[in-house]
Amino acid sequence: MNTSTMTDQSAEVLLAIPLAEPERLFTANEELAQQEFRTLAAVWHPDRCAQARSTEVFQHLSRLYEVAVRKLRNGVWKIPGLLTLHACDGTGFRIHYRREHEFELGQMFIGDQIVAYVIGKEHSDLFQNALDIIACLPCADPRMAMETGRYLPEVIRHFETRKYQVLVLRKTPDLLLLRDVLDSFAGQLDARHVAWIISSLLNLACYLDYARLAHNAILANTFFISPQQHSGALLGGWWYAVRQGEPMRAAPMTTIEYAPFEVMTRRLGDNRTDLELIRALGRELLGDITGMSLTRENAAPLPLLDWLVRPAAGFAFDEYQTWQRQVLPDSFGERRFVELNLTPQDLY
Repeated sequence: MNTSTMTDQSAEVLLAIPLAEPERLFTANEELAQQEFRTLAAVWHPDRCAQARSTEVFQHLSRLYEVAVRKLRNGVWKIPGLLTLHACDGTGFRIHYRREHEFELGQMFIGDQIVAYVIGKEHSDLFQNALDIIACLPCADPRMAMETGRYLPEVIRHFETRKYQVLVLRKTPDLLLLRDVLDSFAGQLDARHVAWIISSLLNLACYLDYARLAHNAILANTFFISPQQHSGALLGGWWYAVRQGEPMRAAPMTTIEYAPFEVMTRRLGDNRTDLELIRALGRELLGDITGMSLTRENAAPLPLLDWLVRPAAGFAFDEYQTWQRQVLPDSFGERRFVELNLTPQDLY
């Protein structure tokens, strides 16, 4: 906003700017923001301005400026569609994004080719855990690495601001956050689409079992899907991943609620947690994560519904075999591609 535009704003317009959003008024530079505040203060100071609400506006501008300075010094500045980050080493980053979400550790920004996670430093241990896990995802050979690389995270960069830690992951343009997809369909997907999403998740679970990992956060806000490819990628939630048999560091509320009781009692990494979360996610995609109303509402074929409420087996490969050889044929018959008509342009 240029100086003339700022000084032309009415009291009502300035007072309508939320305290959490000084980016609407000030520039992402502390020196320029100071100049802009002084210009506004000269206009609205009660000793110089005769308008009835001048004191109220002046106080609001002062608070907005304080928040602006705090944000700039913390290294995170956001305007719609653009996130500006200043690392502790002085490096600046500009991230163009189409959608943002808050999650339990911070904020997620979804762009065409990246996903950026901005996480408070109070969660530094979980942030570092994600980096360590992602850096050591095993593959038996280059062919396996190429195959698994499609549904596992690839770190572009990570860095610190004064208050936050930032992780930027690569994302192909066709990938859509499953939470956004579900919301666009009013909280319920067709059972045929739920089926191929579960197929992708079970394939991923087989890899996690091979890697001897428990991800512990396979959720609608961590998994991305490609409607064109009928595939997916698990980009979020790696903060919670641990080696199977090792102590869990933390877990989202959904995991605590739907993981096996024995696992939550022992609090050790267990592949059954991921398998139960896949079932819970399948139920959520059909419209009821508890599963209580799905049969009554005929939300899906009975073999699929029975599988979704049945306790998970101990091995992901066994689950995948049962799913492919029994559940899918009994539910839908001969396998065929069912198009999900949703593009990034439709969603974002």
